[in-house]
Amino acid sequence: MTSKRITRSTEPTAQTTKLLAVPGGFGDPLQAIYSLPGVVPTEEAGGAPAVRGSGPDDNAFIVDFLPASYIFHDFGHSIFNENLIRDFGLKAAGFGSRYGRATGAVFDVSLRDPRVQPLRTTIDASMLRAGALLEGGVGETQSFYVAARMSVIDKLLEAADYEPDEEDDLTFDQFPKDHDYQAKYLWRLGSYHRVEVSAIGARDEAAATFGARSDNALLDPGMTGRASLEREFNSQAARWIFENGAHRLQTAFGHVAESRLNKQGNGAEFLSIDTDEWTFRSQYDFQLSKSHTLGAGVEYQQSTYDYGIRVRYRSCSIFSPECETEHGELTEANDEQEIKTADAFLEDIWTLAPGLTLTSGVHFARNEYLDESHAEPRVAAQWQINPALELHASWGKYHQLPEIDQIVPIFGNPALESPEAVHYVFGGTVRPFRLWSITADVYYKDLSKVAVDVPAPTLYVNEATGKAYGAEILVNRDRGDRWYGWLSVSAAKTERRNELTGESIPFDYDVPVVANLVLNYRINAHWEAGLRWNLRSGMPYTPIVGNKPNPDYPGYYLPVYGELNSERAKAYHRLDLRIERKFDYGRVEGSYYLDIINAYARKNGGAVRYEAIAGSSEYKLEEEESLPFFPSFGIKISF
Repeated sequence: MTSKRITRSTEPTAQTTKLLAVPGGFGDPLQAIYSLPGVVPTEEAGGAPAVRGSGPDDNAFIVDFLPASYIFHDFGHSIFNENLIRDFGLKAAGFGSRYGRATGAVFDVSLRDPRVQPLRTTIDASMLRAGALLEGGVGETQSFYVAARMSVIDKLLEAADYEPDEEDDLTFDQFPKDHDYQAKYLWRLGSYHRVEVSAIGARDEAAATFGARSDNALLDPGMTGRASLEREFNSQAARWIFENGAHRLQTAFGHVAESRLNKQGNGAEFLSIDTDEWTFRSQYDFQLSKSHTLGAGVEYQQSTYDYGIRVRYRSCSIFSPECETEHGELTEANDEQEIKTADAFLEDIWTLAPGLTLTSGVHFARNEYLDESHAEPRVAAQWQINPALELHASWGKYHQLPEIDQIVPIFGNPALESPEAVHYVFGGTVRPFRLWSITADVYYKDLSKVAVDVPAPTLYVNEATGKAYGAEILVNRDRGDRWYGWLSVSAAKTERRNELTGESIPFDYDVPVVANLVLNYRINAHWEAGLRWNLRSGMPYTPIVGNKPNPDYPGYYLPVYGELNSERAKAYHRLDLRIERKFDYGRVEGSYYLDIINAYARKNGGAVRYEAIAGSSEYKLEEEESLPFFPSFGIKISF
């Protein structure tokens, strides 16, 4: 008997469907999040996001109820096939007690259910990547899908015999490439039970040889020679969901194995980390009445880090820009560390009066490694004053474990404490006309116990604080008969303060102004066209004000830095276009599209870097290379 009460959709949400069509995202809805308020890319091609004044390392990622290793490839797009994402659930700030281990934002990604249908194959390919999806039903109660993708831009570059400019003194041994896969098997056990088994994995790799005149080698001669990056993870999970009227229980068990290997200087220095992680999570919701719901959950995680390192190591933080060029003593270590964490939450959702809902709760966290326990209260309110006006507000406390290299022996301080954040959010939504809405938010984040690098033997201490605050507005128009779109504008400020020196600086991802305009127009039943225009302030950087001899490499020089993050790169803006035609020939359907990146060929930077001048002690400031005018054709076929 098929499920009648478990209604989790096999289709993407309306928001995800809109994001799939955003120009410049190449059909990747997670890339399209950079069109939303408060989200800033950390690299030209996207990369891990910085959200509302928090860094990318401050975020937590959840996929189908379980913590994930990462959801973005090292070189840009997400690790998910576009045909499988149901929702990406961005919690930008002030999120509830169900979420922990993050002081920034939470990305709660859900993959859709496999469809009970005859076996069907979907193939999609563009100039960047290609993939295939196989999906079908097994009887009336079971279904599955298997998807895999791989990058193809590296193949195109190899076929074109691409070589960097001779003056770069750089040779690619392996162009950046990646691949990923997702699989899920779903079994509907009667009307109330569902069991699913899933697997997700991804891999990134690249390698290059740096000559003595290359930019990297001139700044750090130890980089001369071959450098490589290999990163991958594989995860498996099982989840049981029970839903019966007022009761909903889901329990999951998952395993993640991740490895990272970085080498440089012909292997003279390397970093190898293997992570083995086991997670158990369970969550129960009980509807006491139509106006009152209680929720509770537990999570236990055991992570083992097996690392081998041989690097010129020194402790680093945002307060030490010289880390890129001034290295420490050559340090070697082979060790294993185990970190166990336990979390629990309680949540109460109560409609106090018609239109007024109060959500209160507390998140409990315990980690044995640092011997810490935290109780994090959180509260949120939503008031639907009338059909055209809604107000909302939230407040909460949050903690996050420090980075692993900051707390393991030799490289960190095992007595370091977890950074802490307090979030405040207030906003409202006005719906002046049918299909139109205007949402405005103001937020403030107070950060404490942020790590600062200090000399050995301590290496790191919790002696930095910070704050991030801003205002955002989103004007949205839902799809009517022809078009939809939105305009988002964010004004923000984020800074960090070193309490040891009294110095306050703009944070590395302090971007005061971000604006996005997205429009999509349905020309007819087959054709759609759209545009995305993005404007953002340039990233801050620390100027070089002089030089000094490099004691390790005679004849080379080290930069002397000025005031931290006191300069800013020029503004970044870009127009992307997309046109798509859909077709349907019975059992064969699909679409083909043309994406145009940087349609007016703007030579953007948005961020800068210093390059050493060969044969000189001077440095030149260079805008980071941006994506040029780049058309990409793609096609998707299902049969």
